[in-house]
Amino acid sequence: MKKLLIVWLVAFSSLLAIEPSVYGAGNLDSESPYGLTSAERNILKNRQNIDKLTKRVASIKLELNRIKESLEGLSSVTEGYANKIARLDKKILSILDEKEKSVQEINQLRVEIENIKQFIDENRKLQDTNQEKIKVVLEELGSIIDSINNSYVSKDRFEVLEKKVESILKNQKKVAKISKSSADLLKEGVRLFKKREYLKAKENFTELIKRNYKPARSNFYLGEIAYFQKSYKEAIKHYKKSISIYDKAEYIPTLLYHTGISFSKLNNSKQAKQFFDALKQGYPNSKEAKSLTQIIQ
Repeated sequence: MKKLLIVWLVAFSSLLAIEPSVYGAGNLDSESPYGLTSAERNILKNRQNIDKLTKRVASIKLELNRIKESLEGLSSVTEGYANKIARLDKKILSILDEKEKSVQEINQLRVEIENIKQFIDENRKLQDTNQEKIKVVLEELGSIIDSINNSYVSKDRFEVLEKKVESILKNQKKVAKISKSSADLLKEGVRLFKKREYLKAKENFTELIKRNYKPARSNFYLGEIAYFQKSYKEAIKHYKKSISIYDKAEYIPTLLYHTGISFSKLNNSKQAKQFFDALKQGYPNSKEAKSLTQIIQ
């Protein structure tokens, strides 16, 4: 009987020991686990840590995606600013280049102004001197005219006085020409050239070359004057000087055409051909090139 009681107590104790498991004790998947062993508590703790880490990693990934999108946006903005900076750099270089050209033009204008001032000063002195000479000569002429009825004046003496007056008047014209601005001299020279007043036009263009005002254009017109006066060597000299200074002017087809003809007139067909070829290649649609085609045919 005593033995039976002991067995029953052991069985009851075992029943008590396993009863909690029946009601969820030791269940790690439960929302509120209980009745855990030491090992199960460690497992649960590790699971909780892993869950936290998983959530943290997900949060970090989300943050990285936001940063990546932000960086892509910044990259696009940066690229836009880089292009804008490149355009600004180009514009700055262009402005600096224009500024350098403007400085050169201003310096050239200053030199020309100084030359004009010098011309004016010299011309004033020359004009004052000529005025005195005119006064003296006029007084002398007046005296001669007054004495014509009373005495004889030789022809030689009168011619000498006449030459003096012509010389003084010529100097007066020269002073008036020098006093003109370079732009007015050029305009007047072109007008005289078109009227075929070559000698007067030549004076203007020669004066402009002395002033170093548009030397390429002035040499071209001097070449044209020599060409139409059939001074072909002189024409070629001025044409070469003109094109060596500036070879993009609108008159270049005419220059090449007349240079070739000038060489032809001097029996230098080889040089003439070189200028005719340059005209055909460089300005095929010009009236000079078309005229050249008619000449060759």
